[in-house]
Amino acid sequence: MIGMQSPPISSSLISAAQDCYDAYGLDNLPSAWQRNSLDYHYLSIYPSLRQMRPLPNDILLPYPEIVHNLYIHIPFCSGVCEFCAYFLVAINPKKRAAVTHYLELVKQELLLHQQHTQLDISYLFVGGGTPSLIPPEALHTFLQFLVDRKMVGSNLLGTFELHPEFFRNTAEAISCLTILKQYGVGRVSIGYQVSDEHLLQASKRRHTVDFLDEAMSLLRRHGFLVNLDLMYGLAEQSLASWEVTLRNAVAVEPDSISTYFLFVEKGTVTHHKIQKGQVRLPTHRHIQTQHLMAQLYLESQGFYDLPNDFYTRPEGDPTDFRPLYLPSDACTLPVGAGAYGYFNNVQFCNVFDLEQYRRRVMDGRSPVWRGYHLDAIESFQRDVMFALKNDPYLDCRLFEAKYNRNPALDFARQFAILQQLGLVQGDHSRVQLTPKGRLCVEEISSLFRCGHIVDENGTADAAERALLDKHNYAPTYPGLEAVGSGK
Repeated sequence: MIGMQSPPISSSLISAAQDCYDAYGLDNLPSAWQRNSLDYHYLSIYPSLRQMRPLPNDILLPYPEIVHNLYIHIPFCSGVCEFCAYFLVAINPKKRAAVTHYLELVKQELLLHQQHTQLDISYLFVGGGTPSLIPPEALHTFLQFLVDRKMVGSNLLGTFELHPEFFRNTAEAISCLTILKQYGVGRVSIGYQVSDEHLLQASKRRHTVDFLDEAMSLLRRHGFLVNLDLMYGLAEQSLASWEVTLRNAVAVEPDSISTYFLFVEKGTVTHHKIQKGQVRLPTHRHIQTQHLMAQLYLESQGFYDLPNDFYTRPEGDPTDFRPLYLPSDACTLPVGAGAYGYFNNVQFCNVFDLEQYRRRVMDGRSPVWRGYHLDAIESFQRDVMFALKNDPYLDCRLFEAKYNRNPALDFARQFAILQQLGLVQGDHSRVQLTPKGRLCVEEISSLFRCGHIVDENGTADAAERALLDKHNYAPTYPGLEAVGSGK
């Protein structure tokens, strides 16, 4: 059983990662890029929440003609992990009427969107919070609604996030999995995090490590693809403990593994403990050694590392992978309270309040709260950011076709400095992160943000400002102008 393994006192993996750290000279990186949880920025949206503008209820988004990708946010959990800064509400998992009612509101929001765009969903991602709290009957009713309203295509695919608590009730888990497969949702992502009981208890994760073997067996019997989420950079997380997590994750043979570095936002319990001196964050060397351990071990086990710490066993030769379009060409419709989306050069989000969400949707009004319409230059730089982070490489030909601009030429000085630091490689047609650069993917990508996009708190009251602070997820690193200055 996974929970019975003990951390090794020392290992060749730890030694190899430490040697790699020294060989890369990571102590010599600019100080702003020496990673710590308080300043770290996980690049998932841009501009950030505080940089978006408040939007009147009657402002109509520039909808695309057709939407193929849908994200649904389920803002409920059975508790709140101490490091969690996502928008959610804690409820009793035995009393889930609120989740069922919430899905009825989501249906109404989808009907509002359907008045302005064609919904032909081929990919559905359900996240949270945790969708694990959706009762089976409510899940079936909701997915059937999508079919009845002709909102989904005939070949729907999807991903469903699962908290480990999901597997405590085997009968209910089987019921949910059967329903998901019936409608084409055949991939799940499990928040496993760590193989360390002490860390799970200290962070209020509400599960133990010994569920994974049976959970994977159940998922495989039902034909699911499985991703495991792992977390490093936690306080008191030793290198040995992290190695056990990596080995346990690989042992159950998932289809992919996502590794996340801990980021600490204002308003979380972890942040309060750090402010009070009750929690000490690990050093840059410790953090990046953990990062290197993941790279070295997972790649040795046949996984391929995309720049955003997503490891998968690819079909075909990874060196042949290439971007097919720019990030801004993607279109995902966000649905639900606290959901983020981006299309037609607008980054936006729905209201972060369940009651306000209910009122707006029931009144037939848009639940969109804040947004930002990027001009051509801002969109160009945003595409550089997300292409560096998420694509196999930055394909300059795609940029020339859309913007008549080449990022390798426009930012030649900055890329030259990054190349001198051993972080990127390439030429005028493509720029790619090196293995060393992948250790700083967020820091490098965030360099290319637009310096003139600033916080727009406006007339926000104290409660709204607290929301903006807690959920902002904004880069804190120096911008492009500081590259090469040693800051």
